Amino acid sequence: MRFFILFAFILLFNQSFCQDQQFNVIDFQVIDGDTIFVSNVPEIEVLSFKNQKELSRYYILKRRVLKVYPYALAAKEKLEEIRNELDSIPKRRQKKRYTKEVAKWVKEEYTERLKNLTMSEGKILVKLIYRETRTTSYEILKSYRGRFNAFFWQTMAKLWDNNLKTEYNPLNIREDMLIEHILIQEEIEAALEE
Repeated sequence: MRFFILFAFILLFNQSFCQDQQFNVIDFQVIDGDTIFVSNVPEIEVLSFKNQKELSRYYILKRRVLKVYPYALAAKEKLEEIRNELDSIPKRRQKKRYTKEVAKWVKEEYTERLKNLTMSEGKILVKLIYRETRTTSYEILKSYRGRFNAFFWQTMAKLWDNNLKTEYNPLNIREDMLIEHILIQEEIEAALEE
């Protein structure tokens, strides 16, 4: 009799327990007798740091990258807009006038905000502009404002320990690799929040 009561209790408990649980059905394939589950799992990169000091440098870099990345995106959008507009302008003189107007607008719009960047944030911004446009800041200045302006601003950048000809190379330069990792992680987090 005790056995039947115990058995009934287990049946009732098991039935109520199973009703509360939700089961996920996952796609799978059977290949040569092996069962392979098919699922979209986000890629995760694992970073290793030598010590706490290197880890804190990473977090400082992350803060700087996230601060200047919107400026790089704005530069990319503005350059695309300028290229489209210049393609529709037939005369060279009108193109020159247009680029001067855009330069004046950019100066008015961004000077105060960009003045507040530190030197290291400025270096990161130059790299991110290259990342977004595949063109160095020097080449952008040279093509839209002329050689003299590009030379002048390159000289000013050199005085402040920067280089407008800096390229972004995440495969060979560790700082660039970390910057790329930061941006990819932010894109993944943004996608997951949506």
